Amino acid sequence: MSANRYDRLFAHVASITGLLTARQVEELFNAVDSGEARDMGTAASRRGFLPGDVAAAIGILAAELASRRIAEDIQPSSIVSSGRAGDGKERHSEMYPKALGGYHKLRQIARGAMGIIFKGERRSDGQTVALKVLPLQTVSDPQDIERFKREIETITSLVHPNIVRVFDFGQEEDFYYYVMEYLDGRSLRELIHDRGHLGPYHGVEIVRDAARGVAFAHQHGVIHRDIKPSNVMIGRDGQVKIVDFGLAFHKTSQILTATGISLGTPAYMSPEQIEGGRHEITERSDIYSLGVTLFETLTGQRPFEGDNQYDVMKRVLFDEARTASQANPTVPESISRLIARAMARNPNDRYARVGEMITEMDAYLDESAKP
Repeated sequence: MSANRYDRLFAHVASITGLLTARQVEELFNAVDSGEARDMGTAASRRGFLPGDVAAAIGILAAELASRRIAEDIQPSSIVSSGRAGDGKERHSEMYPKALGGYHKLRQIARGAMGIIFKGERRSDGQTVALKVLPLQTVSDPQDIERFKREIETITSLVHPNIVRVFDFGQEEDFYYYVMEYLDGRSLRELIHDRGHLGPYHGVEIVRDAARGVAFAHQHGVIHRDIKPSNVMIGRDGQVKIVDFGLAFHKTSQILTATGISLGTPAYMSPEQIEGGRHEITERSDIYSLGVTLFETLTGQRPFEGDNQYDVMKRVLFDEARTASQANPTVPESISRLIARAMARNPNDRYARVGEMITEMDAYLDESAKP
């Protein structure tokens, strides 16, 4: 398929925000190629895939990205293969299991980046567990199954106190699943919501512990790609754990890195993730997301806010973030500088390794603990 830079970027933005499925993106490329519509935005509106105002908003961001010659190497084939699976139909009619393998009393409690999270019990001893389940009837792309299998391989290989523990997996009828420890606690997102923001010591301590889990993953070649407060859990015992490796990839994996773009939450995505191909996605992308997470933890605000996700993406790419201490004067200057370095727009200006960031957070915590 031939497509100009604007059309490719339009499809890219709509795909990473989940507004267009892979099938819809392919249809729109074909509509433009056949002359049915002059551009992707017009085609999306005519076919009813997007409301006119939404298509216009995406078009504005795509045009600005094109004018700045960002993500020029994104190709239609990679966008189509990376789009969200499914045909956009409601899923309320899906039948979910009440039991899988040696686990029963399943009750849906959340949805992850890919799959549904259930709380259940192990039949053998009654232990409470959590299961992440991929219902095969919702999958239209075989690569989704491969990604889920690779997620299982990835997370089962990461045994660390600050990473959710997985101890079983399997397939039964129309479901792939894996079983992990049930975390009795709250997410960092919930804590921030309830308290407005956390105090410097407590907030840095939580993100430091989360960073330890991220550092361990990096040491084993795994990049999380979706670090944010809702993926940081704090147990009742105070233990901090990173969860949801649904968007992670192993640096040696061709299946997960061949997509060309990455999905995620725009407010926490590094500029290179949004640009989709201009830079290699490395450990420094996770460092950026850790910086954003710490910023929000200590200020109750995100570095880049906007009226919608397209506005947020534009700000991440082109605006300078205010410092954490500007957003909340109680944030120590040393921590504000740490956040600013972690969030540098140029990946080469960030910390090279998470361990460097952890060392500075440890120094702050040690100094703050002195009488």
